[in-house]
Amino acid sequence: MILLSLIGLKVNKAYSQDQNSRTATYKLQQTWLKTLQKQPGSELPYTEISGLIVNETLHIGKPSIKAAWNELTGSDQIIKYDTLAYFQLYPGQLFVHGIYTTDKGTAFHSIIGWKKSESWVKVFEAIAPKSGVTENSKTEIGLLRSSWELYSNQHRPELIAKNVFAGEGRYFYKGVEYVGMQIADAYGYMKNDSYSIDLTPQKIIQVNNQIVYEVGMYDTGGQGLYFLLWFKKGEEWKLWLDFNF
Repeated sequence: MILLSLIGLKVNKAYSQDQNSRTATYKLQQTWLKTLQKQPGSELPYTEISGLIVNETLHIGKPSIKAAWNELTGSDQIIKYDTLAYFQLYPGQLFVHGIYTTDKGTAFHSIIGWKKSESWVKVFEAIAPKSGVTENSKTEIGLLRSSWELYSNQHRPELIAKNVFAGEGRYFYKGVEYVGMQIADAYGYMKNDSYSIDLTPQKIIQVNNQIVYEVGMYDTGGQGLYFLLWFKKGEEWKLWLDFNF
């Protein structure tokens, strides 16, 4: 576990945690896993606007997500899921970091965004294979995050889309994906002169040499949780996906 280890990170442990939310989502996850073992892709705990990102590919909606899980489990059967950490600020919203393990011993890091309306569903999940890490991504990602904050607080969302995101990067929000310079339009609220944001990472997960997961808290006067996926393409780290509730 790499927790708040990037240079210059601010520590904030003010998030609350609800044991009932933990228990309910854990039971749903374990029930779904048993079903997945028998019939891959069935009884998906997702909605029609949920997103699943496998490595760097984003799937939206049940049919696409089901196909992705069928492909994932086509040769390796997932036999176990272990929860590592919970992140929660408000009732009805929860990030969970866990590990899937297959019958062949392959491990996948997972970040699940659970949301409750009538019942708990996965509105978002990221999954990628865990492997040995031979390089240090701390400095590059720390600088990119600082740039994201700086451009945001300068009310220049177009610079975030151009300089922080990869060209194929995505902002995924409420079932809609924004790609490339569409992200600047989606971030249009940043142009308000009174807008400011502060990002406080809560957990940094070096999944492998190409992918880093980040779960953190943003503060714009009100607080919320965010997820970022950083991806190394060629020699450069870039922001590949931004998701929040």
